[in-house]
Parts: sequence; C-alpha cells; structure tokens
Amino acid sequence: MYTTLPMSTGLTFGSISALFGLAHHIVTQQQYSYLIAVVIGSAIVPTLIANAFFLPHHLVRRPEQEALPQTSPAAQAEAAR
Repeated sequence: MYTTLPMSTGLTFGSISALFGLAHHIVTQQQYSYLIAVVIGSAIVPTLIANAFFLPHHLVRRPEQEALPQTSPAAQAEAAR
C-alpha cells in the first residue's frame, strides 16, 4: 500500500492531457499553467500522506541508537545502569 499511493497520482496522464489541450487550443496558456500546477500538486500530496502514515518506522534508526558505541549487548546494559 505504501508504494501504490504515490504511484496512483496520474502525473503522466495529467501532464499529457494538459499539453494536448494546449496544443489543440482547448485551453489557454494560463489555464495550462494552472492545470500543470494542480497535476504536480496531486502528485506531491499523496506522497506526503504516504510518508506520514505508511513509513516503516521500525526500520528507521533513532539518533540515540546511532550514538551508542559498537559494543556487546551486555556492555551496553552495564553502561546504561
């Protein structure tokens, strides 16, 4: 589900459709600019949502984990006391 949400934006289809409308004088240059801005926004918003809710947090290292020296678990437990 994490990978399908950013990919379901229709970025390619939206930009090609807007370009087709511009090339065939269906939309004006200003309308084309708005359409492209909306298409790009529709790609960014689902990606932000996916990163906020579906990021595998158990795979992300916390800063305090990186600061620990590379010692055995027993030595780390002794240092924590």
